[in-house]
Amino acid sequence: MYAVFPRAYSKSFLTVMALMCRCILYPNAHLFVTSGGKEQGASILQSKVEEICKLIPSFEREIDWGRGKTLTGKDKVRYVFKNGSVLDNLAARESTRGQRRHGGVMEECVGIDDQILREVIIPVMAISRRAKDGTTNEKEPLNKSQIYITTAGYKGTYPYDRLIGFLVRMVTQPDRCIVLGGTWRTPVAMGLQSKTFITDQKNEGTYNEASFEREYESKWSGTVEDAFFNGEHFTRNRKLLQPEYEHSGRSAAGAYYVLSVDVGRKGCDSVVCVFKVTPQAQGPAIKSLVNIYTMADEHFEDQAIKLKKLFYKYKARTLVIDGNGVGLGLIDYMIKS
Repeated sequence: MYAVFPRAYSKSFLTVMALMCRCILYPNAHLFVTSGGKEQGASILQSKVEEICKLIPSFEREIDWGRGKTLTGKDKVRYVFKNGSVLDNLAARESTRGQRRHGGVMEECVGIDDQILREVIIPVMAISRRAKDGTTNEKEPLNKSQIYITTAGYKGTYPYDRLIGFLVRMVTQPDRCIVLGGTWRTPVAMGLQSKTFITDQKNEGTYNEASFEREYESKWSGTVEDAFFNGEHFTRNRKLLQPEYEHSGRSAAGAYYVLSVDVGRKGCDSVVCVFKVTPQAQGPAIKSLVNIYTMADEHFEDQAIKLKKLFYKYKARTLVIDGNGVGLGLIDYMIKS
């Protein structure tokens, strides 16, 4: 199943309840929830299970709360049911490689790294549930069941391609696949969200039409097919896998660092970008972004101290500050000894 729903649609509540029902109905099932961050997945699972158990006490009675069974922690949650089923969270990272589950939910899959989702998470669901007598039934709906629940993201990414694949399969294999979608109008009609809130979002000075359509209209943003810039490439390269935290003695001869600062103050972060410049014998130098630092709601004096520390840490040749507008206040503190 692939479901694209806006905020306040109770999508997390419904999917966790569905997983709990499956755990109760299928003994020895092992299901999971994953999301962009391990703590996020644990938090979603724990909060929704607690909410469901309070609302429907019969669910709570199906869980084995004995010591060493059910576990609730900051980044790991595991619920063991009395019939032997297990519901837990998985981290969307390389350490999950090699684990096995019968099915699971990819919560906010647009926030999960494309490569991790494709190469680590999906292969986790490669086995079928064994009944008490040791047999398996490949046609059992539980086996290898993939549930994608998310708000809309960008075209050209793996989650979007996965959605298109599900749409095709819904036509060719209607008994095995379904795609669902909705907008903010359903939560408003059901009293889960105020229409005033939606109106206020549209009237905000920072209103962005594309962002609103993704978050509340379930419309995917992005470029058309065969565009020069691909959204998946941006997503894959957005994270620095090997950042540099100080001047590197292993850099090529003549390499140096430059720091640039986009200044923010109240309600807006200051962002420091660290570039390594490597001169070439022929042609322009190679410029590489090697780290990014943010400073949130900090006084200019504190920001100036941190900038000076970074300057000496990287033995930077230059520190460039956007001195227009609010940046002028930071420069005043930078020139103090």
